[in-house]
Amino acid sequence: MRKKISNLVALLACGLTALSSPQALSQDPRKVWKVGILWHAANLPEEQVMFGPFSEGMRDLGYVEGRNVIYDHTFVDENFDLFEARAQELINRKVDIILASVAAAAAAAGKLTKSMPIVIATSGDPVKLGLVKSLAQPGGNVTGLSLFYPELTVKHLELLRAIVPGVSRVAILTNPNNPDATVALNEAMKGAVALNIVAVPVGAKGPQEFANVFSSITNANVHGMIVLGDSMLRINRKPIVAFAANAKLPTVYAPRDYVEDGGLIAYGVSIPENFRRSASYVDKILKGAKPGDLPVEQPTKLSLVINLTTAKALSLSIPTTLLARADEVIE
Repeated sequence: MRKKISNLVALLACGLTALSSPQALSQDPRKVWKVGILWHAANLPEEQVMFGPFSEGMRDLGYVEGRNVIYDHTFVDENFDLFEARAQELINRKVDIILASVAAAAAAAGKLTKSMPIVIATSGDPVKLGLVKSLAQPGGNVTGLSLFYPELTVKHLELLRAIVPGVSRVAILTNPNNPDATVALNEAMKGAVALNIVAVPVGAKGPQEFANVFSSITNANVHGMIVLGDSMLRINRKPIVAFAANAKLPTVYAPRDYVEDGGLIAYGVSIPENFRRSASYVDKILKGAKPGDLPVEQPTKLSLVINLTTAKALSLSIPTTLLARADEVIE
């Protein structure tokens, strides 16, 4: 009898241990996961273009908001200094995982916790930023997706030269508050030297600085402009596109949003798709995977979008070889 009771106790202990594991909890239909999201903008409607694909990706994996997942949103209105405070709020509210919309958000959260999983939805070079040890083996509690922006800046310069063969002076617009900007700008400056182009870096920390920045670009007597990937610049893209049009300045961007709003050409990763893909990282981690074991995903597809209406307004003839490569041509 004692042996039977002993065996029963052992079985119960094993069962309780199994139920307490992350893998078992993820299968428990009664479990409601809390996903904290560190947004760089001011409010959810502003970020809906990214949250929509992420929540759809989560639904495709079986997560229904209000049933087995709750999204806890925090916003910094492009004031990156607030990321640490907002991250602490999420930690205090005991979320299960943090989704960082940009690298700066992941860096801030990473300072506060080495145990809570952090997934980056967009980042230029997480290795150079010190967020992960390597792309293949991140280590620690951070992983996610890279936008490959540093290398893209060189491609943007090459595209500009293809469109404007005689270009020799190019403005590079960036946001100094973005930690990815330093890495991307360094790559752009090196690429410019290799292409025998004089690069003129200009920075805006917010739209309130646009007027001075636009004046500096005009006085620099440049023949074209590159706009580095940045959330603040993207959100405030309309005045940037308007300036480029009024100044008759051929400009290359990363996200296609700019071209939809009248920009000339965009070449880069689909940011909404990155957010959709980040759902798979959240899912794997909630099911027990360690962030440090999940390789950082690099883009497998870059999209080239050209606005022919803008090209005509700038009296530019887009090479047929470039048009043939384009994933989308807006007329």
